[in-house]
Amino acid sequence: MAAPTPQDPSPPAGWYERSWRWWVLATLFLATFLNYLDRQTLSVSADPICAEFGIDNEARGKLLAAFVYSYAFSHLFIGFLLDRIRNIRLFFPVMVVGWSVSNMLVGFARSHTQILWLRYLLGVWESANFPLCLLLIARIFPARERSFAAGIFNSGAVIASLVAPKLVIWISTHWNWRYSFIVTGAFGLLWVIPWWLIFRQPERRARAWPSAEKSGAGSGSAAGVAPRASLASILRSPAFWGVVIAGMGFIPGWYFVSQWLPSYLTHTWKMPYDQILGNRLTIIYLFQDIGLWVGGGVVWWLARRGLPILTARKTVIAVAYMMMMIVLAVPLVQSAAVAIVMFCIFVFGMASWQANQQAFKQDVAAGSVATVAALVGFCETGFSAFIVQKVGAIVQQHGGYNAVFLLFGGFFTVALAAVFALLRPRWLKIQEHGVPAKEAAVAAPETRQSARST
Repeated sequence: MAAPTPQDPSPPAGWYERSWRWWVLATLFLATFLNYLDRQTLSVSADPICAEFGIDNEARGKLLAAFVYSYAFSHLFIGFLLDRIRNIRLFFPVMVVGWSVSNMLVGFARSHTQILWLRYLLGVWESANFPLCLLLIARIFPARERSFAAGIFNSGAVIASLVAPKLVIWISTHWNWRYSFIVTGAFGLLWVIPWWLIFRQPERRARAWPSAEKSGAGSGSAAGVAPRASLASILRSPAFWGVVIAGMGFIPGWYFVSQWLPSYLTHTWKMPYDQILGNRLTIIYLFQDIGLWVGGGVVWWLARRGLPILTARKTVIAVAYMMMMIVLAVPLVQSAAVAIVMFCIFVFGMASWQANQQAFKQDVAAGSVATVAALVGFCETGFSAFIVQKVGAIVQQHGGYNAVFLLFGGFFTVALAAVFALLRPRWLKIQEHGVPAKEAAVAAPETRQSARST
């Protein structure tokens, strides 16, 4: 029997062992669901909160942006920490419990200032989720599956967007907005159970797991896995700046949908704050969720049929861009139903792009995925926080959202240009579990031939 090549280790025995990475992905999906459910509770309950504390649109923008600012600045240190942390099995639940408790405490706040500071604290705890999820996906999934895996875990955010309007509005209207924070925060405490049961012995199940976690000492890497990149080399990489510019152009629209869309519908279309609003938000967010699965799944499908991974991603992003630009036509419509249809197309395109934006973060420096994801997250989220706050000032000044949509159209165009100009094969390091994709593609036929000969 031919020995397995270094690029293609023997598959683990047993159904659970072979599918373990998908079970881990399920826990990442749930964590991301809770991450967004907690952060979105405020945006959905903003109307009764602002009414109770007498908050205008400009102050509302500052309140909504508080979380995003602290979330962004926390990325400055969280990525460096995650690439060096040894006990991820313990670290991740600590962060989830931290953000869950922070969210629950908003239900006991007695002033606008208390809510503001709790939102700052929420941003610190939640900053670990996306870099950590991307780090884990890079270690346990092959490159051709990463856009799809990124789309699945990221869809947890959109499923939360589907649940939040109905749940939070129902709790707020039947009891009080304070209970919505207590209930949504409490869910996070339950997540620890499946995580603790599933995420065990990663060093035995994932070939690309660093040897530091195997031995409990040192800073080595698993065989075939790229070493950590220096900060200077990351900052010199054109691919890094391509991902940064694309994120800064694209992510503000994502935050507008999660933070401002409920207020847009109630203010522009005079929708009452009730379950009708929740139903319409659910429809929009459903299309966003579908877009995440489709955007990643199409890349996987194209790659399995021989198209280079980078070409497949750019193809999906180009189509997504055309769908996103429909936002420029929203101010021209006279019907709320037509506007909702246009937002469905808009968020579907954004989500298809997002699945691939997350995957690109894994390909800048293979040994420093969390560091890259956190640095990019700092830039794109920090800029988004500024825009989220400014939306309130723009709406207050212009009496509507038309200027906001024009601004987004320009941002998206810059983001598309960055993807095609700076995300090129010679600058990206798309790898199969630590092996460059080109080498893996060469090795794969040899491995299949060896398998047939046995």
